[in-house]
Amino acid sequence: MVAGTLLLGGCSTGPDLDTLATGSVTPRAYAREPVPKGIAPDDWAAARTALAEALHEKEAAPSVPWENVASATRGTVTPLAGQPSGERGKCREFLMSFVRETGEDWLQGEACKAGKSGWKVDQARLLERG
Repeated sequence: MVAGTLLLGGCSTGPDLDTLATGSVTPRAYAREPVPKGIAPDDWAAARTALAEALHEKEAAPSVPWENVASATRGTVTPLAGQPSGERGKCREFLMSFVRETGEDWLQGEACKAGKSGWKVDQARLLERG
């Protein structure tokens, strides 16, 4: 019985988890960005993480998939072009899909390099169905 108590007690005295984020994408660094109209905040958070990964490449990259299991929404993020040179050289356009049981939406936008904090979405809009 004493051994069991010591064993269980050891779980609560372990070291605290290191919450320092490492790598190229800071979790929720983009949490202050407004969510585009027509997109659920949780879906945007999941898609936005994939966008950060897709924009990490310097040239046009293949689509990056994303999924929000809680809402049963999934999709892909596709950078449309490599980084252009010139005045807008630090911005990239992208296309993002949102696939739900009830249908599909497409969002087109532009993200610009925001220093060490990564990419900031400057504009994004749902494309109208034609």
